[in-house]
Amino acid sequence: MRSPRLEALRAALEKAEFRLAATQDLARVGDWELDRHTGRMHWSRELFRLFERPEALGVPDLNEALGYFSLDSTNRTRDLFWEAIDTGRRCALEQEVLLPSGEERRHFTVIVPVADETGRVFRLYGTVQDITERRRLESERLEHLERLEELSRHLVEIEERERRELASALHDRASPNLAALRILFSSLAEALPESARSELAPLLEDASALLADTTAGIREICTNLRPATLDYSGLLPALREYVAQFRARTGLDVRIDAESGSAPPALSRAAQTLCFRLVQEALTNCAKHARAGSVRIELGADTGTGGILLQIGDDGVGFDLSRLGEAGSTPGLGLITMRERVELAGGDFRLYTRPGDGTVIEVHLPAEPHPVETTR
Repeated sequence: MRSPRLEALRAALEKAEFRLAATQDLARVGDWELDRHTGRMHWSRELFRLFERPEALGVPDLNEALGYFSLDSTNRTRDLFWEAIDTGRRCALEQEVLLPSGEERRHFTVIVPVADETGRVFRLYGTVQDITERRRLESERLEHLERLEELSRHLVEIEERERRELASALHDRASPNLAALRILFSSLAEALPESARSELAPLLEDASALLADTTAGIREICTNLRPATLDYSGLLPALREYVAQFRARTGLDVRIDAESGSAPPALSRAAQTLCFRLVQEALTNCAKHARAGSVRIELGADTGTGGILLQIGDDGVGFDLSRLGEAGSTPGLGLITMRERVELAGGDFRLYTRPGDGTVIEVHLPAEPHPVETTR
């Protein structure tokens, strides 16, 4: 008769084996063992399913097992087998599997060496997981990200084109009409009798000032939308034009420091547009939130990477960087948008600030950034 203790142990073992098999089936994970002395292998039932091998064929030897892999995976698996044996360390690799049905799968295998008391590896143990579905999902995710980046670049391109067209329409139609109107108004004022001119002098002065203010306002709007200087003269002249208007409007002391008085030769048209928008957004944030007295803009070559370095720093109140992006925090969305546009162009955006210590924006752009806008 079998003892109750032995029967209980046997039942517990069978239950553990059942649970292990069920777990491997759910996780699509199989395991194997290789005895170095005999060369014999042991496969779990799930491993037979992963390789579409009928259990009636029995466990393959090592060379037959390697025949399931692509040539490259076979070579890498052999190398890792010996690495595990020589070093006694656990190794892992991803393998391309060619199944008997003709389907291609991807497996992730972990090789664990088992050593005796002398440190000699006498057995290898391994687990195999089917990661085909995970790889497919990761590939789809990367494709979606690429599409999203392409869509973002296209939206930036459309935005710049619309800005350019609107600025051009204002400049080409409104500005000449206002100039002609001012000449016409001046001629009409001179044609008035002296008595009427003296009587209407306050109204004439107000109308003339209104015309001048409207002309200046349209010029400022065109510069904010997209200055023609940026397309025809380049980044630095456009920045100087914008900074002059910004300084007159806000009273902030803004200085531009560029190497040799010109932009680096690697600065593409797309990068010039990006740098202009970054400066524009940074100065807008500074005027709204920083309570600064001065701002310094530096543009030059990035000696570390051979690309472009743009720095915008102010002596304002700064802010808690850990709260960036939180609801109600200032500044917020503008800085996040700046970071996204820089990263979209393949650059690096860095922000240095703390309460009471001003803010510095540092942008590193590659010499030939990804195109984020085109000029017609």
